[in-house]
Formats: sequence, structure tokens, C-alpha cells
Amino acid sequence: MDLSTAIIATLMAVLPAVFWMVFFYKKDYRDPEPMSAIFQTFLAGMISAIPFLVLRVGLTHAPQLNAFFTGLMAVVLFAALEEMSKLVAAIFVVSRHRMDFNQMIDGVVYAVTAAIGFAFVENLFYFIQFINSGAQGLVTIFLFRSFGTMLAHILFSAVAGLIWAYAYFSKQISPFQQKNLLAFELKDFVSREILSLHIIRQNILKARPSRRGGHEKQALVMEGMVAAVFLHAAFNLTTAFSLFGQRLTFLLVPALMGGLVIVSYWFTKKWNVQILKVV
Repeated sequence: MDLSTAIIATLMAVLPAVFWMVFFYKKDYRDPEPMSAIFQTFLAGMISAIPFLVLRVGLTHAPQLNAFFTGLMAVVLFAALEEMSKLVAAIFVVSRHRMDFNQMIDGVVYAVTAAIGFAFVENLFYFIQFINSGAQGLVTIFLFRSFGTMLAHILFSAVAGLIWAYAYFSKQISPFQQKNLLAFELKDFVSREILSLHIIRQNILKARPSRRGGHEKQALVMEGMVAAVFLHAAFNLTTAFSLFGQRLTFLLVPALMGGLVIVSYWFTKKWNVQILKVV
């Protein structure tokens, strides 16, 4: 890789990252997060992407793996691990800036910032590969990666971030203080499933923290991640497969635009109000 390739790829990856960072940071104008916390979250998101890039490179040099297994890895396993990594990166930084975490929308801000950092590293990798391959259509791949893939990462993480923030403000013990955040029995998760969906509908979407106890918080954080993984896997399927010879990527534009409108609405006053104490 020569210097010119590195410069071009870096600029192509930086520009959309800066755009989306400014876009969402400006939306959180009522009580913006410290720039130091935002920068740390972005770095944490970047770091969380590195293992996946190493694994992707390893898969490309493993011809013994069949196409089905590789596709399953890309669609399901990568979606699950990536969403978990991005949310963990956001939670890690918030654990160091708890005094600044005082709104439900803050969960979206930190989760989205980690997602942008993750997508930045991922885009940089793809842009370098694309330029080195000498393929045509650099502008097209830039637009798709910047306003398609990166926006998708943002929206998936926003869903998990909002539910995580809700869970944080619903109990006196925050999610990142739990030693075994996801370590609860499957039967407990199933028994709480209907209750959790009811809470999402009646409390989260109305920005009203819950006073319930038990394992509700754990189940909700898990459900936020499951929702993000489901959306991520659906996105991967849409970009990877065809139906009756027709690529399904045309479905992404209305889906992504609709998701952006919804997430932008979350920054309205209903979610963007300080919660001075955990209930």
C-alpha cells in the first residue's frame, strides 16, 4: 500500500465519520456530552472493530471453508458479535463518565458514537482494499459505505443504546455495575419476555423509567442487543442475497431513511430531558 492510497482511503473514511458525529452531536444540544467522553467512545468503537477485521482477513485466506459457512458467519455471527462489541465499548466509556450520563438520549449518543468509530475502521479497511484492487466505481462504494453501511451501524446501535439507557435509569444499580450482565437463566429470560416487550411499549417509547426490580434490567439490555442483531442480520441478508434474480439493496434506502427519521425524533424533548436521580 503506497502513501497516496492511504491518504485517499483515510480521507474517504474520515469525512462521513465527521459528518455523522457532528450531525448527532448537534442534535444533543440541550445537554451535550463532554468532548473528551465522545472522543474516548469513538476510540473505543475503533478498537472494538480491529478483531473483526483480523477475522475477516483470516477467512479470506481460508479456502477450505465453504461458502455457506462463510455466509453464515457474515450474516449472523458477525452481526451478533459486532453489536455486542459496540455496546460494550459505549458502556465502558460511560462507566468512566457517570455524572454526565443523565438523560435517556445519552445512551443513544454514546452507542452511536461507538458505532461511528467502529464503522470508520471498517470503512478504512474496505476503501484500502477497493483502491488497491483497481476496480471501478469508487464514488459508488464511497456513498454506499458512508451513507449506507455507516448509517446502518448507527441505527442498529441507537436501538440498543436507547434500551440500555432506559434500563440504567430504571434501577439504582446501573447495567455496567453488574458483574454478570448477561448471565441469567434462559427460562428467566423467556418468562420475562412478554413483560419486557410491554415495558418497551409502555415505558421506553414514552420515556418513562420503570420502578420494577428483579432481572428486568438484564433482560431489557439483552433484548436491546437482540433487536440490534436482528436488524443487522436483516441488513446483511439484504446486501448479500438476491430474490428471483433481483438484488434487494433497493429496499435499504427507504428503510435507512425511515430509521434516521425515527432516531432523530428520539432527540426531541421527551427523551432529551435530564433525569437527576435514578429511580
